[in-house]
Amino acid sequence: MTRLSIVLPCLLWCACAVESAVVAPESLMEGQGDAVGVKGLERLESSGAYLAGATERFRVHVDEAKVARVTFSASAGSLTASGRTAEWKLPNLASAELTVTVTGRDGAEGTMRWQFAVTPLVENNRPMTAQAALLAMPMPVLDGGSLEISGGGCEVRYEGSTNNIAIAFTTQTHPSLMYGRWNGTAWSLEVVDAMGFNTGGVIDPFVSMQVEANGTPHIVYVREGTVMYATKSGATWLRERVDATSPALTSNFSSSTEALTAPSLALSGSTVGVVYQTGSSGSVSPYRVVIALRTGANTWTRNVVTASVPTSSSDVYLYGELAVDGSGRWLVPTYDYSASPSPNQLVAWTSAAGRSAAVLPPLTARGESVIVGGNRLLIRTAAGLFDVALASTFSASTVATSSVELNGTGVGAIAWSAAQSRPVLLHAHGSALELVTSNAAGFWAYTQLGSTAGVSAGVAVHPTTGEATVCYQNAGRIMFQ
Repeated sequence: MTRLSIVLPCLLWCACAVESAVVAPESLMEGQGDAVGVKGLERLESSGAYLAGATERFRVHVDEAKVARVTFSASAGSLTASGRTAEWKLPNLASAELTVTVTGRDGAEGTMRWQFAVTPLVENNRPMTAQAALLAMPMPVLDGGSLEISGGGCEVRYEGSTNNIAIAFTTQTHPSLMYGRWNGTAWSLEVVDAMGFNTGGVIDPFVSMQVEANGTPHIVYVREGTVMYATKSGATWLRERVDATSPALTSNFSSSTEALTAPSLALSGSTVGVVYQTGSSGSVSPYRVVIALRTGANTWTRNVVTASVPTSSSDVYLYGELAVDGSGRWLVPTYDYSASPSPNQLVAWTSAAGRSAAVLPPLTARGESVIVGGNRLLIRTAAGLFDVALASTFSASTVATSSVELNGTGVGAIAWSAAQSRPVLLHAHGSALELVTSNAAGFWAYTQLGSTAGVSAGVAVHPTTGEATVCYQNAGRIMFQ
């Protein structure tokens, strides 16, 4: 972080020195309130989760032309402040709030609040059991040794209405795919796929997972340029190749567009569906979206989704995750260069009817998708949320747009809380991760979770209690809370 110190000429130097920190807008935490002139809150020095008993330092950034004075306060914990900076010893609570009261140069007052998720301490000043157990446990590898828990991509799911939680995540130091299961008292951690002697290979960071109510996991990932699927039969992991040798998996998979083109998985009853992208662009092998359905053990039916204009050689990009609605239509956001007037398309596909589409507003990042009912689809982007009312005649589907962030990134996820009938989102501003829900008035409420340095994050909501559980990566570790 770069700081610029400016000294203005005056009689009392100490009273006239002004310090202005040059900070990227996306690294500032957005608050809630009516304070005019507040740009955001910066976390100083620390990173990772917010731990009870830890001392955190924050600086509030304001428009100096509008703000005359700021005052800090906290809902709990020990707080000291000096000017625009505050030092806060976090309380031993699950959440806490930091408030800034602003007095404008016109004399008007306003407040801005930031909500923080805190990891409480239990016996012997240790973090709560689930987080501590996962962070402390050595990672098993095929030879019985251990591997550090390092960060790549992750997904988290509940097993039906139980308190059992499943996590799938990738490691980066020795690129592997891991699966963890929390049964309420202890974690079990397993290798799903990794590098080995005449087996396995290098695993890419992104992972997609669904878990049946009976606890059976279904995972899709990429291993050395091939789309792979894994599930568990008893104590044995079954691994299958999903994509065919031709057309080849899209060649840009290791580029900056990977977050858009990563494969994902959805379940329709007992049928597993996987979406991925093939091609290398151009008329010879244009990019195309493929929906593969598992019809039996190691048996896949691969369906290339046509462009909006079937005879067109224009590229079609995979622009989000796969979902399935109550009528059995497989749904996925795409960017279709042959489509007019808008290339942003939500595509519905069935084996009987083929392709149909509805127009979406511009997608600026990967859409994290989830079906929340027979006729409703939510799509998350870096900037906001699309709520799609799915019509029986698919082209008649309508879309409502809700802004969520000004400076979000592609790192994030979405789930639906059946208990509260509302969406639950994860959004990252640079390295700062927020849990986003809606309050009684319908406005977004933002809770600061900590820092993330991974390529993806996951969120799951307990179907009866509404409790949100998240996974993400920071400082080379998989984080869970």
